[in-house]
Amino acid sequence: MRREDGGRGTLAHAGMTGASRAFGKFLLALTLVFACLPAFGATAESGTPAKGQVSAPGDPVSAIIEAFSGARVVALGESHGHQEFHSLVIEVLESPKAPGVINDIAVEWGNAKYQEVADRYVSGQDVSRAELVQVWRNTIVSPNTVWDAPVYEAFFSAVRRINAHLPATSRYRVLLADSPVDWAEVRTVADLKPYFDRAMSMADVVRSESLELGRNCLFLAGGLHVSHRSRTFLNRNGVVTAEQTPVGWLDFYHPGSTYSVQSMGRASDLGLNELVAAGAPEFHAMATRKDLAGIPANKTHTLRKNDGSPVDSYPNARLGDLVDAVITWNQGSLTFPDAEAATYAEEDYWRELNRRSQLLGRRDMDPSLRKAK
Repeated sequence: MRREDGGRGTLAHAGMTGASRAFGKFLLALTLVFACLPAFGATAESGTPAKGQVSAPGDPVSAIIEAFSGARVVALGESHGHQEFHSLVIEVLESPKAPGVINDIAVEWGNAKYQEVADRYVSGQDVSRAELVQVWRNTIVSPNTVWDAPVYEAFFSAVRRINAHLPATSRYRVLLADSPVDWAEVRTVADLKPYFDRAMSMADVVRSESLELGRNCLFLAGGLHVSHRSRTFLNRNGVVTAEQTPVGWLDFYHPGSTYSVQSMGRASDLGLNELVAAGAPEFHAMATRKDLAGIPANKTHTLRKNDGSPVDSYPNARLGDLVDAVITWNQGSLTFPDAEAATYAEEDYWRELNRRSQLLGRRDMDPSLRKAK
């Protein structure tokens, strides 16, 4: 069972009454106005140069690190499961220039309830695998199995390995940014509703655990989450609704703090040949690539209607309105490894996935997941 948006965290939703509805309308109006504004530059408080001043546009590793010279948060948007993207992230963290520039790494693929588990694991302490897997298996997007792809467990292992060779004061902290749901306490869909606003959860974690402590944060999430613009859609009542992103909330509370980079791992699928690299991956800042910045934003996402046509998520917006830079790839060499069938041979996990799937969709999990590919 796959929910493309991972559970909406909208600003207009059912169940609001009286004053809460009025306040919700105010927030929705405020967000719609805010979504139409250009990305903020640096503030006088930050004392940093304006965004977009990255002097090494060809090399993604150098450019990502350099982006921190003008931002406190660098957000990287992935195509889920993209092996080469994750290899690039590890290359960034292994760079001698990264420790001290990057303090924290906030990830979409971790339930904040298990922050203490992640802290112990990446600092080199003993953590059983049974304890560790709860970090990504128990997020609010479950029973979507996207985080069972091997790149996500490998990410935590890589940070633990890198930290083992760094001084204690320079070690990376991994922040689990998804909503802190306790699946053991979930018996109805209503039990999940307090955790559906994933965007606010991710932004709150980055703010409270990194920005407000004077630290710098590398934020890793799916591409829809790193847009400066909110995404619009028609809700079940036919009302245009704005869904703010984590980066949008960071822009709101900390203007100029976030530099957003979209990895174009699915460019060929979208027919965007101008966002395909001929060889090694390339970094392109929107400030210097006006041709790329002008691409209609709706062409750059994979959301589709039932008839296969693109969803009008970003009316009248361009790619440059959404992000500050892109990473392009040679599409012929990309890999998106699936989860191993052995993952679902674990009977307790498989039983719990089926419970969650019945709860949310009244159907069992796809049994083909348990078959070796």
